[in-house]
Amino acid sequence: MDPFLNEEQLEIQKAARKFALGEFPQVAEELDREERYPLELLKKAASLGFIGAWIPEQYGGPGLGFMEASLITEEFWRVDPGCSSILSACFGGQMILYFGTEEQKRTYLSPVPAGQKIMGSAITEPNAGSDVAGIRTRALAEGDSFVLNGTKM
Repeated sequence: MDPFLNEEQLEIQKAARKFALGEFPQVAEELDREERYPLELLKKAASLGFIGAWIPEQYGGPGLGFMEASLITEEFWRVDPGCSSILSACFGGQMILYFGTEEQKRTYLSPVPAGQKIMGSAITEPNAGSDVAGIRTRALAEGDSFVLNGTKM
């Protein structure tokens, strides 16, 4: 028994480990070689509540905490960091949860736990790579909207 985890957390940890061991080894090398996003794996993980686990029930998520989401990510990483990185990525979702409008939360968060949409970041640029300090793309306010200027890869 883990003195730091409750029964529910231990069950989540066990389920995440079982899923990762059962799914990742068969597809990880192929996904890397083909540089392909594993939509089928995303759907399976979503059906088990592993995608966007921290998203509240009112926005379609399982309503688990960040601790539980971290346990899922940790177990996924134990088996394959590549698959884990892909399935654990909900970049910006927490910002939407804490600072977004109700409409933004319903629009952008709700499809994630269902495996219908993915979240990501647009960092990599031709002259900066993934060095965020070197990013040249800008969003400039112009009236009631923003004008994006730059190139992403």
